Amino acid sequence: MQRPYEVLVALRYMQSRRKAGISLTSFLTVVAFMLGVAALTVVTSVWNGFEAEFLDKLLGINAHSIVLRRHDVFRDHKNVSEKLRAEPGVAHVAPFVYSEVIAQSALGVQGLVIKGIDPEVSAGSPIAKYISPDPKVAAQVLAGLKTGSSTQAIGRDEERGPALPGILIGNDLKEVLHTKAGGVVSIISPYGGRDGQARTAEFRVVGTFHSGMYEFDSRMVFIDLEAAQRFFKMYETVTGLEVWTDDPLASYDTMRLAVSKLEPDDPLAFDVKDWSITNRGIFGAVRSQKALISIVLFIIVVVAAFMIMATLILLILEKRREVAILKALGATNRSILQIFVLDGQIVGVVGCVVGVAVGLAICAVLQQYGLKLDPRVYYLEHLPIVVNPLELVAVCVGAMILASLATLFPALKAARMKPVDGLTMRAKSMRASEE
Repeated sequence: MQRPYEVLVALRYMQSRRKAGISLTSFLTVVAFMLGVAALTVVTSVWNGFEAEFLDKLLGINAHSIVLRRHDVFRDHKNVSEKLRAEPGVAHVAPFVYSEVIAQSALGVQGLVIKGIDPEVSAGSPIAKYISPDPKVAAQVLAGLKTGSSTQAIGRDEERGPALPGILIGNDLKEVLHTKAGGVVSIISPYGGRDGQARTAEFRVVGTFHSGMYEFDSRMVFIDLEAAQRFFKMYETVTGLEVWTDDPLASYDTMRLAVSKLEPDDPLAFDVKDWSITNRGIFGAVRSQKALISIVLFIIVVVAAFMIMATLILLILEKRREVAILKALGATNRSILQIFVLDGQIVGVVGCVVGVAVGLAICAVLQQYGLKLDPRVYYLEHLPIVVNPLELVAVCVGAMILASLATLFPALKAARMKPVDGLTMRAKSMRASEE
């Protein structure tokens, strides 16, 4: 099928042979567009990776939602747990005891958060994958919280000492305390001691977990739920219930509906704290920084759009005689407009395609070879990459809109040019060059 002559003329003009400057300017414009689209592709993918990695780590250690008693201690947690497990959308429910303490070993000390968990229930929770990729090994380590026995310490010829309850510590906390599986850690709580004194208990390290998030791996430990209740004198009560849902993004609505059925006569009996609310500041900061950097990088595309305008102005000045001849032969203003708009859109399409390809190639290299980060600063150990196809489409659509808008001013000027003006200006320029 024969292409419209506007397309053929537009392609011909982009291959200007009379003056190399036009082709060079077109090439530089394509490069500018390519750099802007590639930079946006990489940056949005990196920030998407940060958000996804934060969410994965956060919801691996912490639950999607926490259910607390609003006006009373949580005594009937077993009954409430059974009711929540029966609700649609609820995947896992586990009781917990939570407090802030100080951990001390023979060679180190650290302030941290201690959480008492039920080993049998927690064996099926997401935390098990951070203990070991093998579910059986993770279950054995969690079972050691009750007995104080460590599968990682088996076969050692060391004096274990008296039987102690077990404690599970983070991989980075192990380095801070200079301890290992089978070692003894003292837990000190400033609350509940006699005569205002601190309460102290010894625990034996049964294993370590590694989430990849420094804040968790260095400042969180887990002990058996019953041991925590005895240590904090809570008896049969717990701090609350941790709940994991089938869809973390819909956990707030799922839990609000489930909790409303627990005690219909007292709708304020329970308080639900969803991850999306308690961590709103972290994810809000990630999203705002992503938006800010994307806007800054999009300025590169805006500059490229102005380069398209400048390129077309130069092209029209060079081709004004040809434009006048086309109009004299019967070309309409609309056809001339289409020719120069197509020239700008060709630059935009080539820049977008090459830019997305370059951006995806950079993302693939970063994902394959990785870029190590300092977990103390970024909370993550490597640079995460997650490519969102919808965002790539949005970047390309935005770039193409800018490219099209940039062509309107010079294209309208060319379309409104009178044939006699084009020929007269060409003749005047020729006489000026001869003189």
